[in-house]
Amino acid sequence: MPVHGALAMATADQVIHFNEPVEKSLGFAAMVKTGPFIHLSGVLSIDEQLNVVAPGDMAGQIERVYDLLEATLALVRADLSNVVSETIFVTDIQALAAAAATRTKRYAACAPPASTAVQVSGLFLPGCLIELQAIAQFRG
Repeated sequence: MPVHGALAMATADQVIHFNEPVEKSLGFAAMVKTGPFIHLSGVLSIDEQLNVVAPGDMAGQIERVYDLLEATLALVRADLSNVVSETIFVTDIQALAAAAATRTKRYAACAPPASTAVQVSGLFLPGCLIELQAIAQFRG
């Protein structure tokens, strides 16, 4: 019997992969669907072989992260208008502020989500300047 308030693990039918071989080798899924919500794992500015895209360029990495976010959401017929919350982890908060227009234009066609930006000392792959975690909601 589950403990009241305890979190349950995702079940196989809730898991959606974007790059399944990489995700399985690292032990995560790009998305987990729970009810009307899609919980997206952190998105980095990388290619299919885990090479950093746009090293040293915050605006370029923001573009890549949102390209990947949109491609991942498209797997479940969603888009940026479904994103309700973001947590943005960066290694340089001032670089994020300087490149804010790059992010802002991605939400120009819809309402922006609730968002938090946090500076961290490092991300999963050296050279990555930004990691974006998001929650999206299906609208019925």
